[in-house]
Amino acid sequence: MLQPHSTKFSPGRILLSSFLFVIAVGSFLLSLPISRTTNISWLNIIFTTTSTTCVTGLKVVPMSAFTFFGKCIILCLIQIGGLGLMTLSFFLISLFLNLGMSTKIVAGQLLEYGFWSKTKNFLFLIIGTTFIIELIGAVFLYFPFKENMPKADAIFSALFHSVSAFCNAGITLFDNGLEPYKTALFPLGILAVLVFAGGLGFLVWNEVLIKIKTFIRSLKTKQKHIHFSLHFKIVMVTSFFLVFAGAIITWLIEYQNSLKGVGIVKSIVISLFNSMSLRSAGFQMINMQHASTATLLVFLFLMFIGASPSSTGSGIKTTTFALSIATIGAIIKNRTSVEIFGRTVPYDQVYKAITIISLSLIWIFSLTFILLLTDGGLGFFKLFFEAVSAFSTCGYATETTPLLSTIGKILIMITMLIGRVGSLTLILGLRKRKQKLLYSYPKERIAIS
Repeated sequence: MLQPHSTKFSPGRILLSSFLFVIAVGSFLLSLPISRTTNISWLNIIFTTTSTTCVTGLKVVPMSAFTFFGKCIILCLIQIGGLGLMTLSFFLISLFLNLGMSTKIVAGQLLEYGFWSKTKNFLFLIIGTTFIIELIGAVFLYFPFKENMPKADAIFSALFHSVSAFCNAGITLFDNGLEPYKTALFPLGILAVLVFAGGLGFLVWNEVLIKIKTFIRSLKTKQKHIHFSLHFKIVMVTSFFLVFAGAIITWLIEYQNSLKGVGIVKSIVISLFNSMSLRSAGFQMINMQHASTATLLVFLFLMFIGASPSSTGSGIKTTTFALSIATIGAIIKNRTSVEIFGRTVPYDQVYKAITIISLSLIWIFSLTFILLLTDGGLGFFKLFFEAVSAFSTCGYATETTPLLSTIGKILIMITMLIGRVGSLTLILGLRKRKQKLLYSYPKERIAIS
């Protein structure tokens, strides 16, 4: 039996097209003389726009190469890239028109939100949560910034870095990054909270708000049993585990190395901030030229996993990582099903997690192989690190990005786009629509080990 598809355009194609459109418009705006303080090649302009829209942060030109207008364009690109053009479009449409069922379904698929009838409410939650958190973050960042710059510059810098942190872009207005605030605990703490909040995902924030409402109502009924979803539990447990494990390992390795002389408290804060930032933001606090290779391997691991689904970050996502670990555990325990927190995960999601990890590794190693052919003089590890950083849209690099060849920069741009859209989403979106087969072939076992 055959089951036809009812929709002509897949969410994957819509998502890819929206990013390409934003990159095209952003490149044109940044190429205008009013946006630049110096001449910048078209390739570097497109690279900057792609990196900004994909909230990556890899740079080939310093921020000082752009005027205030250009920096405003970059700020807008970060915001659009973090939320997604289609999310903003659906939100604006919903302000004036009622979304039809087909539009709600497409929007729900793009947002990874299963309750299509409540898509409009979810859109308002995304926009409202984003702007409120970014505004609060900007207010707190203003105070440390105003001590080192004029009031107007402090206001813009606070807003810019708040948006950049929440959208997990890791882009700063300072050519030397956050080096001036390396030992300033207050701004680092605010930026860390913003990065962590943006990386949790809007599905988590939606559930938090729902549970708060449920708790308030339960005060009247005296029923205070609040149950969180499996998605919420996996995201929170995995996120905290990765942050603290990454921070502890980094601190133990680097305390007498790149963090030597900073002090115990400040070195711990820097390690925590760095661990949060590596999830997908890319704010650089530890000098990678002085960090040990073991630390860089930890960085690669954290970058590859990335943030959580429906968030402003990328990577394979925390749920994919947790599901892969649970699958390994099920095989070791000889279980016939994959179980997490007392729940059985459907096989189609297990297959999807394995596919995402496999496709991601294939792309990263293929990209590294090609980069070794085009830019082999930069060294294997630096190119491999660049590939993982671009794919995870982290932007944490070993200062090799400006040294890449034209082909290398183009490949990194493609990788940033794939990383932001998602490897599996991109493949499913680009493939030719076929009718779904509702039959299966006979089973036959093969030797595995």
